[in-house]
Amino acid sequence: MLKALLVDDEIKNLTSLEFLLHHDCDGVEVAYKASSAKLARDWLKTNHADVIFLDITMPVEDGFQFLTSLEPKTVKVVFVTAHNEFALQAIKASAVDYILKPVHIEELKKAVHKIKLSLDNPLATEQHKLLMQHLLDSVNKKGPIKKIAVPQLGSIRFIDLDEIVSLQADSNYTIIHLKDMQKLVISKTLKDFEELLNDNQFARIHKSYIVNLSYVKEYSTIDGGVVKMIDGNQWSISRRQLDIFLEKMKIATVMFGKYK
Repeated sequence: MLKALLVDDEIKNLTSLEFLLHHDCDGVEVAYKASSAKLARDWLKTNHADVIFLDITMPVEDGFQFLTSLEPKTVKVVFVTAHNEFALQAIKASAVDYILKPVHIEELKKAVHKIKLSLDNPLATEQHKLLMQHLLDSVNKKGPIKKIAVPQLGSIRFIDLDEIVSLQADSNYTIIHLKDMQKLVISKTLKDFEELLNDNQFARIHKSYIVNLSYVKEYSTIDGGVVKMIDGNQWSISRRQLDIFLEKMKIATVMFGKYK
């Protein structure tokens, strides 16, 4: 039986999540519901949870401060958060598990299933600890995301955004083209990465391509528009994205004369 600790300052959210876990997720016991980080921390001093479903935006002490205050533990964490916050971007960049509010049962089931699979897996436990540390480091720096975590088979690759030349869609996967000519195939969509990347540094030029503006070597008007990158790749640019791309390039570089 999976023991769960729920932490949220809104009682209605705690009650709703407990109901969903009890009625729709087999093998989960809600061991405790805490309406503050302090109550959750006090409970953990004498009790154990396999997973913490943790709200981020709480008064006095938020979810990140709560995690920082804990001694290193093997407990898994699933964040329960909203769309429009820097915290969500940091969570996505660190590849840790999250559920968006309002909680949908299918997403909750997926999170529970993933936790169950990882419980007796030392590698998964170690990866989770690394990802959580990366997340807390990113949040504590209180600046734009500089690095993303990319879990791979048996390892985690931490990639500086400055290493990325371009990203290429491949069905439900994304191919990341790096400055050192390496390619990484990641099981996330291009849209997932678009939401993460700094809008001033990266530009979506096509439904299949995102480019790092720093590594654009040339823009050619031949064949409707082609962006040539420093690694030799050439990507088509769609008409609907052209004006946005050129405007960003004007800001990022010194441009002379006509460019359309």
